[in-house]
Amino acid sequence: MTGKENISAVQIEFMMVPTIIGTGLLSIPAIATKLALHDMWLTPLFGAITGYITVFIVWKIYKLYPTLTPYQYSEEILGKWIGKIVGLVFVFFYIQNCGLIVRQYSDFITSNVMHETPLVAFSTTLLFISGLAVRGGIEVVARSSVICSGIYIAGALVVLFIINKIDLGQLLPFLENGPLPLIKGSMIHSSWYSEFFLLAFLLPYLNNQKAALKAGMKSVFYVMVLLFYVSFFVLTLFGLTSMNQLYPVYTMIRSLSLFGFFENFEVLVTAAWVLGNYVKTSVFLYVSCIGIAQIFRLSDYRLIVFPVCLLILLFSYWNVPNIVFLIHYMFTIQPFYFMIVQTFLPFVLLMVGMYRKKRRGNQ
Repeated sequence: MTGKENISAVQIEFMMVPTIIGTGLLSIPAIATKLALHDMWLTPLFGAITGYITVFIVWKIYKLYPTLTPYQYSEEILGKWIGKIVGLVFVFFYIQNCGLIVRQYSDFITSNVMHETPLVAFSTTLLFISGLAVRGGIEVVARSSVICSGIYIAGALVVLFIINKIDLGQLLPFLENGPLPLIKGSMIHSSWYSEFFLLAFLLPYLNNQKAALKAGMKSVFYVMVLLFYVSFFVLTLFGLTSMNQLYPVYTMIRSLSLFGFFENFEVLVTAAWVLGNYVKTSVFLYVSCIGIAQIFRLSDYRLIVFPVCLLILLFSYWNVPNIVFLIHYMFTIQPFYFMIVQTFLPFVLLMVGMYRKKRRGNQ
């Protein structure tokens, strides 16, 4: 890391909220409904357990290595070569999933807003703007995130206008098929909550080390509240039919009409969502670039930002042939893949790191 850059705990909180739910907010409710049925509204609360566990793991490692990123302390913990392999796993993971983010963003805009514009136009625009922010440094990403995230979160307030249309009867029957469907639905959320491991790449820049745990836990709480808020309205408005919609949140906003005059609120929500995806893409891109720079001992990560953007663009098309494949991936692969890389692997690093620290202390 470069010791000259610093960000505050509040900036980290603003960065993490859209980074976790930037893409998932539109699609998670439909997927969770298919698995949890009428208990879908509870899945964000149970899924948040993974978020709190991941943040706690990140914080414990941060206390051991407060100035190092995961790429650097992997080598400290596991040795040079095994540590580099683990670092490359992280780099591949974040480049690949940044490609998924870009593809889902482009598919949504093309299918719902600008039908005649090719996907590549939105993909390249998002990556170019994110690339400029990342080249400016983590402080630029953090400061722009505060503005974008504020608008992104404020956009969610539009949903309150449909409160007179909800049907609380859709929340019943409670645990109709036992706890297993609820657990399955919570696993979908857990894959997104595991992304709180990204905090490990940001905390070395935190200007107040004592605020690290509090900032992480508050971020999980904010994400949990937003996901619960949206899931509650989707289920009480659409019921189980929400599972048949690709973007039930967007459909919900499109149905909104205020006083029979004010309509088309989806334009405002789409604009807020675009800003949220900018934050998410920027964070993933930044983490990928500093990873390559630190693993291969490059003098400046800024030199590789746009080449990595090109690689992410290729992944967005090669990795996701169509939206049907993406939904299937979210159902079957993503929950386990994300939690293994971002929760289980850091836990292993923590255990080995604590053992080695204790062993050195005894010697």
